[in-house]
Order: sequence, then C-alpha cells, then structure tokens
Amino acid sequence: MQSSFIMFAMIMAFAFLMLIVIVSGPLSTLFKFLLRSIAGAAILYALNFAFAPLGIYIGINILTSCFVGFLGLPGIGSLIIISHILSV
Repeated sequence: MQSSFIMFAMIMAFAFLMLIVIVSGPLSTLFKFLLRSIAGAAILYALNFAFAPLGIYIGINILTSCFVGFLGLPGIGSLIIISHILSV
C-alpha cells in the first residue's frame, strides 16, 4: 500500500469519528424528545379513556403528542383547558 492511501484512510476515519461525536449530542436530544412524545400520546390515550364520562376529550395527533412531550404535565393541563374552552 502506498503511504498516501494510508494517510487518506486515517484522515477519513478521524473525520468520520469527529462527525459522530458532533452529531451525537443533537441526536440524543431528538431521541429523548421522540420518546417523550410517544409517552405523551400514551398518556393522552389513558386520559381520554378516564375522562370520557366527564365529556372531556383531547384529540391525539402529532401536534398534541409533541406538545405534551415538550411541556409534560403543564402541557396536559393546558390541553384540557383549551379543549374545555373550545367545546363551550
């Protein structure tokens, strides 16, 4: 093998590892947000089941799931308040 090929391979391996290190931070944040959004959809489903006798229903879609995934319990509370205000 030529020394220029070995140097090129080492530089490319280093660049690839640096790219993985740089991108791993935002990817882990995105992964956490996606997991929280899925958990938010599950919580909304359970709340719809529990609050059905009271007439409170929150539509489960990507926007509401992401809203609950981003805000957590305050997001659930605000969605309940918004659904109550809009249903009146």
